Amino acid sequence: MKAPEDLPIYPIRTAAALTGVPARRIRSWEVEYRLLSPARTRGGHRLYSSRDIALIRRIRHLMETESVPPRGIKARLESQSGARVEAKAPGSV
Repeated sequence: MKAPEDLPIYPIRTAAALTGVPARRIRSWEVEYRLLSPARTRGGHRLYSSRDIALIRRIRHLMETESVPPRGIKARLESQSGARVEAKAPGSV
């Protein structure tokens, strides 16, 4: 059973509203930079967990307040957590 913070319940529109990050940018962080790996519905719609929402907020903070470019975010997150940040390729299970 997944922990409550790991349950994918927020569609991208809600994730965008909760984080202040436009949906288009959230998608680019997933597709171009592989910083996120949201769950998908059978229809292919993205669903974000509370943990994903926290990560989006952290990425936004690093970009806006610390001026870390998108390509440097993954290394920064790994150095801070001590764990490798591994996002699945889009469409993979």
